[in-house]
Amino acid sequence: MVPGTLPPQLASFTMVPFCSRVAHGRFEYQGRPIQLAPNFLPEPHALHGFGWERLWQLREQTPRSCTLGFDHDERMSQATGWPWAFSVEQSFTLDDHALTVSATVCNLASSPMPVGLGWHPHFPITADTDVQLQCAGAMSLDPKFLDAQFFDASGMPVSGARELQDPQSPAQHNPLAARPWTQRHLDDIYVWRSGTASIAWPNQPWSLSIEPDSSLPHWVVYAPTDEGFMCIEPISHLPGALNLPFMEAQSGLRELAPGEHWSAATRFVTRPS
Repeated sequence: MVPGTLPPQLASFTMVPFCSRVAHGRFEYQGRPIQLAPNFLPEPHALHGFGWERLWQLREQTPRSCTLGFDHDERMSQATGWPWAFSVEQSFTLDDHALTVSATVCNLASSPMPVGLGWHPHFPITADTDVQLQCAGAMSLDPKFLDAQFFDASGMPVSGARELQDPQSPAQHNPLAARPWTQRHLDDIYVWRSGTASIAWPNQPWSLSIEPDSSLPHWVVYAPTDEGFMCIEPISHLPGALNLPFMEAQSGLRELAPGEHWSAATRFVTRPS
């Protein structure tokens, strides 16, 4: 992994309690209007939750593992605008060929809380890098993140995310086979992944496999032009889910009851090329 180009220049971070953007920081949940503070100025939206810009506390450490904790309490709610108290623990574990990252979020509030999880790793990329990623289709959001269009593996529009889940939908495909990052800025959403993603660099004797668990069914791929990096982000819910009208049925956004926990994990595994 490589450091991000913008502060705080993290090589990877956990997205919690939501992934991607919340349009203008506004959404409604169970009839309750909520206004989040923008956290990526001058962009007016709320981005990637709050864990990536906060300090975490060391909970446990061994030579090959580390656990960090983050508490979003009532005082922090006043700063972020997220009205629910929650806690998160993230763990990092190394073995001989892999890094495993996991996160567990707990709703500490007295009412149900929407939640999503994901990871945002940065990898070096060149015109000769080979990236493999299989998915059922793609999703595009309007600039206000309030509406979505879905496309199947052949590029044809479909009516919604549920249609792409259908076993009769077109076969999975690799949208990165033609190395589109060499021609345009990528900020693309690939839905209902099949298996893992992999990256192979020229002149390296090994490749990297990105292996999310089943609770992270979608990818976001971000590769700004001429920046030399690509983010391949496993996420639990569709981007913009807090604003989309079908979020309960199709988006993958979860609802945690008071006191309920939920976990997700991803492995980054090196393999011989």
